[in-house]
Amino acid sequence: MNDTLAVIKPEYCIELERTYAFPIEAVWKALTSSNEISDWMGYEASLEQRIGGRIFVDFKSEGSMEGIVCEWEPYKVFAHTWNLSVVKWELQPDGEGTHLRFTNSHAIPEIVVGFAAGWHAFIDHLGPHLAGDSVADRFDELMSVYENRYDQLSVACDS
Repeated sequence: MNDTLAVIKPEYCIELERTYAFPIEAVWKALTSSNEISDWMGYEASLEQRIGGRIFVDFKSEGSMEGIVCEWEPYKVFAHTWNLSVVKWELQPDGEGTHLRFTNSHAIPEIVVGFAAGWHAFIDHLGPHLAGDSVADRFDELMSVYENRYDQLSVACDS
């Protein structure tokens, strides 16, 4: 009998929090309307607004990403699969504005840096989008920052 052991790989969770001076209804619409997602992400997107619904983003030459909605509570929480990970958008009132807690859990080491930089860059576009404005994309700059941060984490974990 040749029993082999399972390979165990670490998983990471990316967390970002932002507060917007806009009501939950406006932030929810920006996060869940296909047209608005396309606007602030800068890529064609579609979303079926229900548990089991499909989310799809066409990143053009970089490929596409598709997932399934696994949590849907309007104006509170929206979660979906994303590659082999799970993305969750949680909203709470914050005075007259809205607090967003974003998590991308179960990210494997091979993708965590790119996902962290990508989500950070996308979420940087959300606030200006809500205000009817736009900002330059910072993905390349953020990728460098996250690569450096991840390298330091790897060194600490290897010790």
